[in-house]
Amino acid sequence: GNAEGSIEGNKIKIDKVVRDQTCTLTTEKINYNLTMNITGGTIKPSNVMVAHGDSKEFVITVNTSYTLDNPTITCTGGASHTLNGSTLTINNVKSNQTCSVALKKATYTVSVNVTGGNSNPTSALVEHGSSRTFTITPSEGYALEGATVSGSGCSLSGSILTTSNVTSNRTCVVVLKELPKLLKDRILADHTTRLTRTNFSSAFIEENTKTIYTESGKWTEDLNNDGVGETVYYFAGNALDNWVYFADIYWRVIRINEDGSVRLLYVGPDKNTEAGYIGISAYNTAKDNPIHVGYMYGSTGSVSNNRNNTTNSTTKRVIDQWYINTISQGYDSYVSRTAIYCNDRANVNYSTTAQFYYASQLRVDKADRPSYKCGNDANGNLYSGTNGADVADKFTASTTTGNGKLSNPAALMTADELSFAGAIYSSRAKAYYVYNAAGTSVIKTPYWWTMSPYYYNTFNGAGMFFIDGSNGTIALNYVGTEYAVRPVLSLKSCVKWQSGDGTSDKPYKVSIDSTCEKLEN
Repeated sequence: GNAEGSIEGNKIKIDKVVRDQTCTLTTEKINYNLTMNITGGTIKPSNVMVAHGDSKEFVITVNTSYTLDNPTITCTGGASHTLNGSTLTINNVKSNQTCSVALKKATYTVSVNVTGGNSNPTSALVEHGSSRTFTITPSEGYALEGATVSGSGCSLSGSILTTSNVTSNRTCVVVLKELPKLLKDRILADHTTRLTRTNFSSAFIEENTKTIYTESGKWTEDLNNDGVGETVYYFAGNALDNWVYFADIYWRVIRINEDGSVRLLYVGPDKNTEAGYIGISAYNTAKDNPIHVGYMYGSTGSVSNNRNNTTNSTTKRVIDQWYINTISQGYDSYVSRTAIYCNDRANVNYSTTAQFYYASQLRVDKADRPSYKCGNDANGNLYSGTNGADVADKFTASTTTGNGKLSNPAALMTADELSFAGAIYSSRAKAYYVYNAAGTSVIKTPYWWTMSPYYYNTFNGAGMFFIDGSNGTIALNYVGTEYAVRPVLSLKSCVKWQSGDGTSDKPYKVSIDSTCEKLEN
């Protein structure tokens, strides 16, 4: 019909009803304002009107350094949402809404592969454009120094690997430097500071680590017979990292010999010992003749006769028995046969009826210029003539380099070796040969023998250098006096480093292979 209708509030009024009527009420949905905010990208549309209960789709465009993975989406009016790829849908809008989308920075996986060590961590998630550090730790036998690094933006400084400006997944590859396997090479690799001493007139007691000293030319043995002495690397002063543990015994490295073997000074089964010796003995029981300065000796009458080396000295008998009881029990194959132990009997005026001095006295006491070459004078030249240098004074187990007289290749330190190490005649010199690991005297007997002759005196007899174990002084006494015996031996140049860094807590330990076992050195 033609009735009229109106709405007043929530009431409908129908007017002018004159017949049957059918009235239709048409309502409109409420519209709500939907505002979209985003960080890390753009969203379209950014502001729309949405009818009550309806949903609305939005398209997200991601900035370069952000990702659509797991964004944070919140709507102040509590509307729900779904994200499908780059399409965000706000569902069932029933009020005005402000929705915020927080995109996350893109993250990438950085992995670190290490040869010869490990990385902490081994991988990490890194935000776009950021940097990340990793700590590289070498395995035993490898070093950070000399390592190679590959991979975009990867660099190594010390133990810290840094990867910078990460914009994609990446892998850093670190190859650590493998340290030498031979003991002699490992010692040199660990002691990168190389110095040469020229002044031996005062005690040298400097505390040092990673330091080794060199001597060559006319002051060392010329094993290649080319007129050039081989290089000797030796420890001097209060070296703190020249410890070796071998044959269940602690030792101190004296030097790397001319033949590449490694000479060791006995400390004992306990690194903190104050009894670092194998016995108490006269150097020789008799002292009334120059022959008794010999580690081995022959007959009287001339230096040549003295050097026949048919009779063992008292100290050699002590060392031989110790060697048989200890080193021969499974360790003899480690010991060099070619290493030379110098019992230097060169002199300028041999006599059995008048006082005379041996070459080692003239070098170490008078001239303050030691030598590793057996038979040298204080100018680096060999003594010549009947009483001069002779292979008979070079005690070895092999005739390749010496006299071949040692069935048990061990002896004593020389006064020259002690002078190189820091000692001086009649003056205190507390260098490494004095100390145990605790920093106290390794031997409180307190004296111990060298194998270097000093002189022959018709009143008191044959005299040798010895060491005062309480203060490191080189001094003189007669061979019949009973002092401690501290043996030295030399590990073959082919002996392998197994572990350790040379400190008393981590001394060098060694191993040997079947090839090395059969070699002289």
